Amino acid sequence: MACYYVPRRSMLGFDSSDSSSEYEDTDEESSSEESDGLGEATYLTSKHSVGTSFQIGQTTVIIVAGDIVHQPVDVIVNSANPNLDLTQGRASSSLLAAAGPRIQRECQQNYPRGLRPGEIAVTSGGNLRCTAIYHGVLTRYSSQRDEKLLSDLVSECLDQADTDGYHSIAFPPFGTGYLSYPTPRVADIMLECIEDFTSRTLTTVYIVIYSQESSCFQDFLNAASKCSSSAPLQSVGWSAGRSHPPIASGSGGSASSVRIGAINVRVVIGALNQISADVLAHCAPKDLQLSSGALSRVLLNDAGPGLQHELSSVARNGINYGSVVTTQGHNLKCKYVLHGSLPKWGTSSPDPLKCLEQFVSGCLETANFNSMRSIAFPTLGIGALGYPTKAAVQGMVQSIKRFAHKHQTFLTDISIVVFSGSGDCATVQYELSKELGISMGASVNQGSISHYPPPSSSSQGTSRTVAGGSINRIPVNVVVGSLSNQNVDVIVNSVGQDLAMTSGSCSAIVAAAGPNLAKELLQNNTSLPYGKVAVTKGYNLKCAEVFHGALLPWYSKGAGNTNQPDIVLEEFVYKCLEKAMSKGHKTIAFPALGAGNLKFPLNVAAACMVAGIVKFSKKYSIAEVRIVLYGGSPDLRQLEKEYKDEISHPGRKVNPVGHPVPHKQSHQYAEPLRGSQDWFSWKYREELRTPKYWTKYTYRNTLKDWNLDVRTHFHSLQPVDQVVSNSIAAAFKSTMGTHTIKSIQRVENVDLFQKYAEECQRLFRKAYVEGNFVPLDKIKSSQGPVKVMKRLDPSMTQHTYPEINEYYFFHGTNAQHVDAICSQGLDSRLANSGRVGSGVYGAEVASKSAGYVGPNSKGECPMFLIRMCLGDVYLTGQGGNFKRPPTKTNSSKGGGTQQDMYDSVMANGGSFSDREFVVYDRNQAYPEYLIWYK
Repeated sequence: MACYYVPRRSMLGFDSSDSSSEYEDTDEESSSEESDGLGEATYLTSKHSVGTSFQIGQTTVIIVAGDIVHQPVDVIVNSANPNLDLTQGRASSSLLAAAGPRIQRECQQNYPRGLRPGEIAVTSGGNLRCTAIYHGVLTRYSSQRDEKLLSDLVSECLDQADTDGYHSIAFPPFGTGYLSYPTPRVADIMLECIEDFTSRTLTTVYIVIYSQESSCFQDFLNAASKCSSSAPLQSVGWSAGRSHPPIASGSGGSASSVRIGAINVRVVIGALNQISADVLAHCAPKDLQLSSGALSRVLLNDAGPGLQHELSSVARNGINYGSVVTTQGHNLKCKYVLHGSLPKWGTSSPDPLKCLEQFVSGCLETANFNSMRSIAFPTLGIGALGYPTKAAVQGMVQSIKRFAHKHQTFLTDISIVVFSGSGDCATVQYELSKELGISMGASVNQGSISHYPPPSSSSQGTSRTVAGGSINRIPVNVVVGSLSNQNVDVIVNSVGQDLAMTSGSCSAIVAAAGPNLAKELLQNNTSLPYGKVAVTKGYNLKCAEVFHGALLPWYSKGAGNTNQPDIVLEEFVYKCLEKAMSKGHKTIAFPALGAGNLKFPLNVAAACMVAGIVKFSKKYSIAEVRIVLYGGSPDLRQLEKEYKDEISHPGRKVNPVGHPVPHKQSHQYAEPLRGSQDWFSWKYREELRTPKYWTKYTYRNTLKDWNLDVRTHFHSLQPVDQVVSNSIAAAFKSTMGTHTIKSIQRVENVDLFQKYAEECQRLFRKAYVEGNFVPLDKIKSSQGPVKVMKRLDPSMTQHTYPEINEYYFFHGTNAQHVDAICSQGLDSRLANSGRVGSGVYGAEVASKSAGYVGPNSKGECPMFLIRMCLGDVYLTGQGGNFKRPPTKTNSSKGGGTQQDMYDSVMANGGSFSDREFVVYDRNQAYPEYLIWYK
């Protein structure tokens, strides 16, 4: 799992060898004061990052004050020493602590002789959100000749990122610390390199300086202003826990994209085969013969014949409507292509719109499971298949919204490509922009802005009234529409307590109002106490003022003098109404407060808002109160029902405190630093859910909720996608030679997985109390990392936790026991006692497990790929008749207390030719994948 939060002490913006006291840590937060002399609106949205964006050449350059590890980019650049020892130097050691020891191992394995100045080493991002880290080497500055080395190194990083197909990269201010490069020259050189750079895929460059107050930050702002062909773009900011970059505005303040959850969704005019993205989605004929479809022929021509060959080999019988088949991108500008097929409009069975939504959802799930960051869709169904434009657009957009609201996703960018050669291009573009809530003034056209009139007189700001009534003579109307388009005296805006303004209706309000709204709010407030009302002008909105407030999430129990979340919400509504009346305003519009990211039960959210109106109406009056429901909400129908009920019976629930409180969750907006004590506590308290890649028992429900609906011991065998199948097959075949795999299925059993997840949480708690476990490969006399983990694709291993020594292993069994294992779990009573006692055994090579299998009547043999959480591992080279792990005080015997015990045993060396791993609590192992082979 990626690490989203790193403490402010991390100094990743400087040279790895920097030991200067100039950059000592400070507890002071960055100032939100406007920079002098540049005229840009630099503002702070949290204590972690502040930045200003410029357009330089073909590239968006963002000068950021913050930690480089927080930046939402594909690549992070690190200034390293020649021997690539990342433990040396403040920046490299901080990066190593955040990314984990894996990147140091990669440096040692792939670059054993280190680097020469000007060269770069490429590693994975480790535990960081980025995909890759480029480590570059400079010499200490002695003359202007060293500046050429700096220029070459920056250009090399840009070229490498572009060659690798990445979209964004973050640099430190190279050489400005211990290496003594003059900061103004570094700024000029780096920005000149960016200005001269011509990119195919790389669009965004971050330059990350630790402190906004430093002269270095100002030097880069000055240099960027000189290089930029226009005034600075909208200044940007984001919190450390958020994983997405700011959205640049189109000309005239009209955005060509919109934020849905953590995903940037944009409308692109052009051709799908010319789009650069990690994944392209493709609607093909049902038989998957690409020679018989207009778009299919274009893709096949550009990709080359290998695309059809691969597609025919993986799906030789075609595809069902709505399903997804994955191939490589071949010569296209993508890593993968996701192929599907749709029925013609008017078909009675299957339902065309459901197939479209299923295909879009399947593509998004597949891309996210494989840790892809960007995906591009054509406008599905429009054209030869005869789908009505509005229906097809709504189906695509609603599927994207459901996915975005359901996931904490790797995907950060979705493009919907409208074919520029289509006769109805303008109409399709309009409907998409309207459905997404994008301003109608501009849209992207291969990187440029094209202006067009809407094809009809429909107004984007049109609202649909779903409920209306009167509360003590105050008219209250509930409408579905866009909050930012309401024509009222006051609009109410829900922000984070740290004034972050990047989610839900808030981001739409900020985009529509223009940058001055955020600037005014941040100039007058450093943070907002929960329930307090802050006021700004409406600027470009159709209102006189905007009232801003921060609310507690439903699962919060309050702290200090703070009331319970429902009381805070009710009082906030009352305060907004009272302030509006005192300032002479007549009309006010609220969003559906509490019903989105704050996770209030919908009936409680509606009751709290109406209770606040009822309380106000007993003393005062106002001309109209409007509650605006977001049309893209997945809970829209339920929201409409709850507000209709509340408006019909005002005052019925004036004290919503009495509503039942669901099981308390421990989810935080920012995950603590992975491996830290706070992180172990966070993982121990985390609400348990199924893995995000499960398909029948999905992540949307908690394990407890699923177990209320599913009978005990029931399991479902689900197909796996091509990446997982190839990954497991590679690990299996590495030691099994000529054996043929017949099938691979995933075992989804919520009862068993809950028990396993609870064991993992026990180990997280143990690590929190007793300290980190010794990693398996660091145990004295261990033979290194688990072999099967090195063979599996990162898309699988990223879901395990080496911090508690959780790994995948093979487990062979007799065919007659397969159903029992899938339904009831791995049970040592089904097998004879092994050389390390009576427990559940796992092997790191398939050939070891093959010795314990028994075939079925067809001669096919079963083998499981299981998860095991080993925790604190005891090493033995002699074996023993263990019935539970030995104690630490007397490891050769079974005595001692539960608290003194190891959690598992590893048989390694001595009389063991292959390592064996054993747990003695069956719940410490989960049989996740079933392999049948012959």
